[in-house]
Amino acid sequence: MATVGLRERKKEKTRQALIRSASRQFAKKGFEGVTVEDIAGACDVSPRTFFRYFGSKEDVLFADADAQRAHLMDVLAAQAPDVPPIRALRAAVLEVAADYESQREAILLRHRIVMATPSLTSRVAERHHCWESAVIAELRRSGRGAGMPELTLRLSVAATTTALRVATELWVEGDGEGDLRALLASALDTLRTGLDG
Repeated sequence: MATVGLRERKKEKTRQALIRSASRQFAKKGFEGVTVEDIAGACDVSPRTFFRYFGSKEDVLFADADAQRAHLMDVLAAQAPDVPPIRALRAAVLEVAADYESQREAILLRHRIVMATPSLTSRVAERHHCWESAVIAELRRSGRGAGMPELTLRLSVAATTTALRVATELWVEGDGEGDLRALLASALDTLRTGLDG
């Protein structure tokens, strides 16, 4: 049992080393100027080892974002069945905002890399759409979205995930100095007030 734990810790250590290596090199040389060989070599592993962890340079850049999406889905799934969909979504995105704040430097660095790489901006939009689709699927799977018209379901998810994106963009533009959770809560309140009125 201890051997399995040690093996998993070593794998996670290698994975994190690859993420750090990639981020540093992307920041220094630009995303397009770095190869998988560069990333792997800085960690004293082979490109083959890199591909055991990540499918591409893009995957390593967005590895933490994928973990944050998984956390959002976990928080959403863990909400009590009687919590209304909008409240459940609010709780989930506020948890993601807390994740972002705790990983401020990594989030700011990834944002700078993406903004400096035109080919990545369309991928970010695709990823945002994937987040929305996953949340909609979870609301359907859990039954929480039962009885909601399709328009209301999709609009609620799109509005909530967009609020997270916009609040995060503003927070990043302010160099991550403000309170992201408060900014997001304000954005969600604005949406709720606007939808109610």
